[in-house]
Amino acid sequence: MIYAMQIIEWQQFLEKGLPQGDSPASMTIGVFDGVHRGHQALIERIVSHNADYVPVVITFRQNCKEQNDIQTFNERLELLKKLGIQITVAVDFSEDFRQIPGIEFLETLLKHCGIGFFAVGSDFRCGHQLDTDAGAIQKFFASRGIPAEIVPQVMEGIQPVSSSRIRAAITDGNLRLAEKMLGHKKG
Repeated sequence: MIYAMQIIEWQQFLEKGLPQGDSPASMTIGVFDGVHRGHQALIERIVSHNADYVPVVITFRQNCKEQNDIQTFNERLELLKKLGIQITVAVDFSEDFRQIPGIEFLETLLKHCGIGFFAVGSDFRCGHQLDTDAGAIQKFFASRGIPAEIVPQVMEGIQPVSSSRIRAAITDGNLRLAEKMLGHKKG
């Protein structure tokens, strides 16, 4: 079933929090620049965690690594909606945002919404100079009594599915491999 997904700007999130009512958020964060099979596994995990929780994604309007996005922001939003995300917090990756330490960022999330579950990919890192890895994120939430899960990488052949691998396949003209890793048609 497709429904309206709410898009909340980062500044609005900081001012008003999430419109989640009394339901806890089941949350993840990432660039999701291709919403590939690895991203889909992560999103499936937060959507399926608890039917009473609100599935929330925090993502970036543009790729923070200054690489070309595999999909436009609107294409990504449409896929996130189809996967069951109810709220997307959209962040413009500014220099100010880049300077926030990872733990401070996580504390900001907790301050502005009720998180009941958090999941990240095994290779995820956030914060200034990527100072906070998936293990530190899991420990941060666990110390506050919030379940946090590290979702393992999805493999294609002997290598993990990744946005950089998809970009390389597209550059090499191997759209079949790119689409296999994406789990949907490119474009």
